[in-house]
Amino acid sequence: MRVILYWILSAVKLLKIGVPLTKSCVVCHAGRVGGRTVSTEIPAANGVDRWDFGGQWVGSTQTHILELIKELGLETYPQFSIGKKVHHMGGPGAKVRTYSTSILALSPLVLMDLTQLLWKIDRLLATVCVQDPSMTPGAVELDSMTLQSYIDKQAWTTELKEEMGLCSRSLFGMEPSQMSFLFFLMFAAAAGGLLALLESTPGCAQELKIKGGTQQLSQCLAERVGFKNVRLGSAVTAIWQDAEWARVSTTTNTFLCRAVIVTCPPHLAGQRASPTSVHSLNEILTDAEGK
Repeated sequence: MRVILYWILSAVKLLKIGVPLTKSCVVCHAGRVGGRTVSTEIPAANGVDRWDFGGQWVGSTQTHILELIKELGLETYPQFSIGKKVHHMGGPGAKVRTYSTSILALSPLVLMDLTQLLWKIDRLLATVCVQDPSMTPGAVELDSMTLQSYIDKQAWTTELKEEMGLCSRSLFGMEPSQMSFLFFLMFAAAAGGLLALLESTPGCAQELKIKGGTQQLSQCLAERVGFKNVRLGSAVTAIWQDAEWARVSTTTNTFLCRAVIVTCPPHLAGQRASPTSVHSLNEILTDAEGK
């Protein structure tokens, strides 16, 4: 039996398609499927529209998720990006700005600052080994700093530092002070560059949306796996592992299994692992985070 902790699309697809004869169970701490994707119906001019309030975009270069969308019978459409855009940063009293260019209209000084920062980051991205970030030149040093510490050192203007913080929260759901700079570089390099993560032009990360909302991906996959095999509201409290078995404790039950697939970030997963041997799950996860 395999127990999958938390919800992730690739793991669920593996259950049903990759190892169809394996007895499996998906353990999810939330009371719904979808994780960071949630689609909600809200009133609109012509009745009711379905809106995404979490992760919502897919790019044409993300072939695996596009194949899954096609397999599930879902459709995509281009992200509307023509016309006036609205930018608000700095709290309720801050000025709301509008612009129609691909990036926010910045003062000459801030634009110069952005240009030199992107140039430095692009040079680092060219050295990143996406397959194994630990092989990147200077990996230990890059991993020892956060995105925030790099921005503080390399950016000149307060406005650009605030803008980068906004980008971090929008893209990663965390503060730049919480993210390894090496992880940031690996993520951006895999996407084809930093601007490719931010733009909605063809080939970029925010190019397409899914008709009806992205949460459908998880809902359709849960139906294929069978909701009887999906345990909602079951937060994992601890994981024990020895040479033969793994035991997973949740707020509602305990599972004994041969293999565990942990799909939350390594630094969080390690907090749930209780080391019982030299090659413990905790050590494996900690090592994985460094890589």
